Amino acid sequence: MDAEEEINYFIEMVASKIDDEFLRYDDYHPAILGRESGKKLYALLLKEEPDVIVETGVCNGFSTSVILKALDRNQRGRLYSVDLPVTIDQVEDEDRTGAVIPPDKTSGWVVPEELKGRWTLMEGDTYYELPKIFQGLSREIDIFIHDSGHSYETMMFEFSLAWRHLKEDGFLLADNIDHSDAFPDFVRAKEVDAYRLGQMGLFKKKNRLG
Repeated sequence: MDAEEEINYFIEMVASKIDDEFLRYDDYHPAILGRESGKKLYALLLKEEPDVIVETGVCNGFSTSVILKALDRNQRGRLYSVDLPVTIDQVEDEDRTGAVIPPDKTSGWVVPEELKGRWTLMEGDTYYELPKIFQGLSREIDIFIHDSGHSYETMMFEFSLAWRHLKEDGFLLADNIDHSDAFPDFVRAKEVDAYRLGQMGLFKKKNRLG
């Protein structure tokens, strides 16, 4: 099995596990990054070979699994994640689909056990836990991935904090950038060029001179 076949098989396996789990819940569908976006993210991580990635929003663990699979393939790097899990039974009266996990599961439940050695998970509110992660790191990060709450305030908080800890030429990625104007506003303020990576927005950090 070559590298492309391997990641295609892995992504299908992880996505199918999540889909199968949610068959029990007629009114809910799982929020996952998407198979094609997962492949693009995996390819980026293989190319960049990052040493430190910080991610917000784990939920069932699809994108987390893809990231950890890439780190395993690279044989280098560590992922730090923040998640505030919401279970289906907590929102079952609110006509909601999306970023929820089954009531008998925990954040990142679908992540294969053999990939967890490169993973640090902190459960809690991003406003409290994300600063703790950055404070505990001894170096700048290579990649930041936002996929937690998509309000304007939360996205701007995470982008601003991550920018200060992101190395020059490091990448910031964000899912669901159409949920608010935070991503285009931040891109405009930092005068960087933004691109699409599947359904995610992406830019590379470039500090302005002067």
